[in-house]
Parts: sequence; structure tokens; C-alpha cells
Amino acid sequence: MRSIVAAWLVLFLVGLATMPLGAQPLLLTQAPPRGPAPATPAPAAPIPEIKLDEGTTLRAAAIEARMSAVLANFALLQRQAQDMQQEMTRLLEERKKLIEGAARQSSVDVKDANEWAFDNKGQRYIRVRGAP
Repeated sequence: MRSIVAAWLVLFLVGLATMPLGAQPLLLTQAPPRGPAPATPAPAAPIPEIKLDEGTTLRAAAIEARMSAVLANFALLQRQAQDMQQEMTRLLEERKKLIEGAARQSSVDVKDANEWAFDNKGQRYIRVRGAP
């Protein structure tokens, strides 16, 4: 159950982090945007509000600041994950070229570079059985 809640929270925060600048998230207390505004303005309805005392206001401001920091960290993590994914793709290509080049010199047929594992002690690549 925790993992499901955590996954939803991450998806929600990533969605907020990728939201265009200036866009406002739709809060549960807001009505969804409707079509074009009517030609005559409707009388202003009072906006519901919750009054806070000084101590509660400070706590609320601290919580909001921490939430903003967490959101910023999620955006940073998302960018770092993208960078790491690009780096991994580059390294896999480099590894594939290395294995194929060494295989040509050894007259070994390499069908899939992912079938090979590096043996550090023997300073070689060995074919892993059961690889796709």
C-alpha cells in the first residue's frame, strides 16, 4: 500500500515539476475552468477563507516552503535521472563497440553484446548462459 501511495505521490510531483511556468495546478477547492466568460460579469461571491493566528501562520509558511523545496528536489532528480539514462545509453554503445572489436580480433561471433559479462579477474568477457 505504501508503494502505491509513494508511486502516486511521485507521479503527482513530477507532473507539477513538468508543468509550464506560470500555469497554476488545479486544486481540489477550485472549480475546473469552464468555457468563455459570460458577457455580463456575475456578482462577486465571497471567497471562503481560513483565518490563522501568528503561530499557525508561521507553521503554514514553513510547511509551504518545505513543500516547494521537495518539489524542486523532485524536478532536480528528474533531470538527473534523464542525464543518467543518457550516460547509460552512451556507455552501453561504447561497451558494444568494445566487445565487437575484441571479438573480431579473437574470431568470436557476437550476436548480442548483452550476452557478455566482464570477468575482472580473468580480464575477459565471457558469454552468460541463459541471456536473451
